[in-house]
Amino acid sequence: MTAPTEFRGRTAGHRFGLKGPSAAQWLLAHGLSVPAAPNTWVGEERLNDTLLVARLGSSEFFLEDREAGATLRNLDPGVTGSPANYPAGVYPVLRQDAAFLLSGEGSLDVLAQVCNVNFGELELESNPVIMTLMVGVAVLVIPQVMQGARQFKIWCDPTFGTYLAESVGTVVVESGGKHA
Repeated sequence: MTAPTEFRGRTAGHRFGLKGPSAAQWLLAHGLSVPAAPNTWVGEERLNDTLLVARLGSSEFFLEDREAGATLRNLDPGVTGSPANYPAGVYPVLRQDAAFLLSGEGSLDVLAQVCNVNFGELELESNPVIMTLMVGVAVLVIPQVMQGARQFKIWCDPTFGTYLAESVGTVVVESGGKHA
């Protein structure tokens, strides 16, 4: 039996962004894996935590750990709220994104209706990061295969979170899936 398509908001642990000429070196110095190419991601397991590091450009990074994780909170130099805690050449990028997960057998059909990227043709082994529009909203999408099935982690500006949830959720439900 295949899993029904599901679209739901998701919580995550700490997330933050960095950019600047020294951002990659700073991440490496703190023992984090860094994607070699722009628009790719790496994930790693660490002491009961799952870390995601996405390279959005040559010198900009998006980082997130799972809900119960604290690895990134302990690394974030801006956790005290002061940009002065960042070293020279490393600049903070505010990340308060709304986060969603689209999964299940009909995910590609839903994406075809709400987005102009053909996610079915992507080489998932290359760990692509897609920046595009979804129902008119700028989104960051990371397609993955988890437990043998495709899933799509989606982030957007929090001011558009409700609209994105309702719009994509409606398409999921109309396609026979669940919107949680």
